[in-house]
Amino acid sequence: MYRRLKYPEKPGRKSPLQTFLQGQLPSVCVTEALQPFNTLIDVRTSEEYHQGAIPRSLNHPLFDKLERSLIGSLYRQVGKDAAIQRGTSLIAPQLEHFLGSLRPLQSKLLTIYCARGGMRSKSLTRFLKSEGFRVQQLEGGYKAYRRHVLEFLKGYRPSLIVLHGRTGVGKTLLIRSLPDSLDLEDLAQHRSSIFGAVHLQPRTQKNFEALFHSQISDKPKKQLIFVEGESRKVGRVFIPEAFAEAMKKGKKVLLKASMETRVRRILDEYHPRDEKTLLQIEEILPTLRESLGKSMVEHLRNCLVQEKFEEFIQILLEKYYDPRYEHGMKDYQYDLDLSAEDLEQTQHDLIRFHSLQS
Repeated sequence: MYRRLKYPEKPGRKSPLQTFLQGQLPSVCVTEALQPFNTLIDVRTSEEYHQGAIPRSLNHPLFDKLERSLIGSLYRQVGKDAAIQRGTSLIAPQLEHFLGSLRPLQSKLLTIYCARGGMRSKSLTRFLKSEGFRVQQLEGGYKAYRRHVLEFLKGYRPSLIVLHGRTGVGKTLLIRSLPDSLDLEDLAQHRSSIFGAVHLQPRTQKNFEALFHSQISDKPKKQLIFVEGESRKVGRVFIPEAFAEAMKKGKKVLLKASMETRVRRILDEYHPRDEKTLLQIEEILPTLRESLGKSMVEHLRNCLVQEKFEEFIQILLEKYYDPRYEHGMKDYQYDLDLSAEDLEQTQHDLIRFHSLQS
């Protein structure tokens, strides 16, 4: 517990710190801050930043997690001035290094933000302004940005062409090659399957939604978009509810390819000969015991050890992925069936289908 400090006060007189922090600062709303000519500087802790940040923003934390906690405790238990003074004393020894890290950006327009548009971003904005930087503060900080994103996603229901098909037919390859497409798995950094996180770093819900917003916010509202058919959940993140509803109402295309083609495409994507990838796959295998049985899982593990990767993939497709796909999609009605053996031809057919719907 901190002892409440007594500060001598004289009527009509403010401390030098109060004088420095008072007065108007240049500030912008979220919409203005997201313009491409702004360089966004996030001064929150690295933990806050990695949990959720504005795309393109650079993290230059004023404090680490422990320091932020200390200052927060002072603010609640002692008062604002004590918290500001402690914060100033913590940053002062690092100020030259901090300034040096920002000097390469001095010719740019900097938009500074913290959690709520409070003292962290306000004090840094004022300090950088005094050092000759072109700088402004984001009103409301990350919280205002997050509110802006959620409000947008709540009402975003575009017209969609949804690609369906069994695992390995080439849906993701097509999405990445088609114009007017949105790659949900890339945004989530997860392939939406039990092995979907192999050699990827899945994103948090906040970062997924932030990147989702950044990719579609500038698209015309009536633009017809290609998207891969997904459940509401992609890895550990959820697709926005309004967008999930739009997927159900979209034009549905069924893609088909032979088992041989599907195995080859999966093999090309996962690169199982890499030692790290093999280890990740082997660690996931025990979770399949309930679905496939202990002996089948052991056989799959032996396939990995013996580098029988084609057999490993084919067993998983036949025994695990395909039955689940058939069960989940049995009541679907498709607007178009296409072979995906030749992806270049399939891409051409999809673009033509897109033009007929527009």
